[in-house]
Amino acid sequence: KYITHMEMKKIMMWVGVMAAMLSGCQQQYKQATTDMVVMAENDSVAVLCQVVDSAKDDLDIPEVAIWIKNKKTDKKTKLYQTVRPDWHAWYMADGNNFCPISIDSIYVTDMVTIYNNDPLQLIVEGCPDMRNEFSYFIDVPSRKAWYVPANFGYVGCTALEHCMIFQSYRYVSDPDVAGRYTYLQIFDNKGVMVDTLNLEHVHLHMP
Repeated sequence: KYITHMEMKKIMMWVGVMAAMLSGCQQQYKQATTDMVVMAENDSVAVLCQVVDSAKDDLDIPEVAIWIKNKKTDKKTKLYQTVRPDWHAWYMADGNNFCPISIDSIYVTDMVTIYNNDPLQLIVEGCPDMRNEFSYFIDVPSRKAWYVPANFGYVGCTALEHCMIFQSYRYVSDPDVAGRYTYLQIFDNKGVMVDTLNLEHVHLHMP
């Protein structure tokens, strides 16, 4: 049986998600540098990342600055700089709505996705506590930011509705069954959750 184009896209999407999770939780020893790395780009802008303060040990994360480069003028504008959290979470619960935050309170940025070109809107992600994937939604022109209440990262967007798909992990409700299961969350462009997919029943019936 041949793999269809749509099946291949799904495979590549999940490979990308897993790579993002692993890189987010393993990139602990970035060194401070004036160099800027391209995290995402379109025809008109590039999103650049610069390490400002390197990680101190394997339990630490670097502080990075995120810049927006105008490709036409080559002008670079600093969007924000991450701040290290002074705590570590064992489990970050999921939720139903994006939560507004200060753009200067973002903990980590290991991955950037351009969600919308005009106005420029970003989804940034990272793993500050070596366990939970933190995601943020940013409207670049207004410098407004929202925390996304999902703990396992951005999956992609729906092809027709352009809704954002995030995933979280939850712990099974049956005390006799150990482990975690996947909980998919679909948000509209206002940050409101419009649908979910709960896979606990799949986990409970796995051999």
